[in-house]
Amino acid sequence: MKKERMTKSSTLFTSSLIPHGNTKLLDYDNAETGEKFRYAQFNTRAILDCPFRSKGCEAVCYATKGNHKFPSVKDSRTRSYEESKMDDFSGRIEYTIRYHLQTKRYKDSVMIVRIHESGDFYSVQYLRKWIEIWKSLDNESVLFVFYTKSFPFFLMLNEEEKNIIRRMMKAGKIAMNLSIDDTTTPEQIANYLRMISEFPLANTYRVTEKVSATDDKCDCANCAKCGACNTARGKEKVVEIHSAGKADKETYKKNKRRG
Repeated sequence: MKKERMTKSSTLFTSSLIPHGNTKLLDYDNAETGEKFRYAQFNTRAILDCPFRSKGCEAVCYATKGNHKFPSVKDSRTRSYEESKMDDFSGRIEYTIRYHLQTKRYKDSVMIVRIHESGDFYSVQYLRKWIEIWKSLDNESVLFVFYTKSFPFFLMLNEEEKNIIRRMMKAGKIAMNLSIDDTTTPEQIANYLRMISEFPLANTYRVTEKVSATDDKCDCANCAKCGACNTARGKEKVVEIHSAGKADKETYKKNKRRG
């Protein structure tokens, strides 16, 4: 059967899926394996769409700094958020990904979709829309990567939904990176431990003010070349606070002491 040709003129096509990475999510060609990696992104609003953000995370959030402060960037993320509430959101993202897979940029490459450079899964209903997307694109050359603090929403899923995620993580189609820091609440730490139990291949990215000599530090400038966060492996990486000014770091310290 001839494959349907996707077009930008379709009412299902959405510009909310951005066909590029950022200064760290760079296109990468692996000379040893011959694999080509090309990024895409979907973002929503910083802080507003992060219901389980910690006080420290909010204080130093990189998605509120630099270029992220431009009105055009904020407007774009608000539009994406509004679109994510639509009933046909899953179909729109699926269609758009399939469209991009036909283009020169992604042809014969692994398309890595970074979900939420800004934002997070803001409801269990929204998370379920992404599960529909993941399931529908299971046989395509697409890898979905995300960081999340929305542990309670994953724990609300039924066993069938959890099994879809587990199976796709094992197959290298989803990389889940759990985010905690020095100001994460005891309740959220309990949720985190449940997540590790439910999804043992989920990675942990622990953000801290000071990295110790024994920590496996994440300090790579080229995420695609490193690939640690793109692989579901059940490991912990430690990230030193970055992209934060002196005042933000002081706020982080105060919240750390309260914790």
